[in-house]
Amino acid sequence: MTETAIRSVKFDPGFAQHTTILSINLEYIYAKINSYKNLGQRKRCFKFNYKQIQRMTDNNIGFCLGSILWAVYIKSLGNLPIEGNPCYGDTFDKDETCGEIDFSIEYYEQLKKDAKYYIAQNYEINPYAMTILNLYKEFLLENKNFTSTKTTDDIVLPKDLKTPTKEDLAIIYEKIEEVIKSGNLLDLTSVFGLVYEK
Repeated sequence: MTETAIRSVKFDPGFAQHTTILSINLEYIYAKINSYKNLGQRKRCFKFNYKQIQRMTDNNIGFCLGSILWAVYIKSLGNLPIEGNPCYGDTFDKDETCGEIDFSIEYYEQLKKDAKYYIAQNYEINPYAMTILNLYKEFLLENKNFTSTKTTDDIVLPKDLKTPTKEDLAIIYEKIEEVIKSGNLLDLTSVFGLVYEK
């Protein structure tokens, strides 16, 4: 993306096509698991769906991080109009805004228990996951779920983020392009350190 050619930026550069609403999809999977009366059948059903559950939860973390990284990147381009913000003009509702992200945060503990119970495996959450999810929650709240976000100047970044260099911004943009093509949104954690330090 060359800066001279940019007149507006997209709200979503292409992350949404690789994600699902975690709570709805998990509700469907768990309804199927719990429909079996026999524990052995429930275990087999969980085992059958385990890779899909992991993929969904990984991409959920990647989506949250991707949204933050994209905001960092487009904010660095100057004050530009944002295209395709589906939240613009809506009424901000804190509980509604936090519902899905709170579900995500709580589900990782549940997944650890379920993996142990159903398939005797230790589920290891990505070490950055909770930091990313909590940063994303802060990001959503600070921006009032983007209900008034019309331009890049309207974006409020989480206070704990550091300002990346021009070189780092180029790396972030390249990684975003890469994961949009591959669909492996969790790969974005490799550039998380460019915007956040423990």
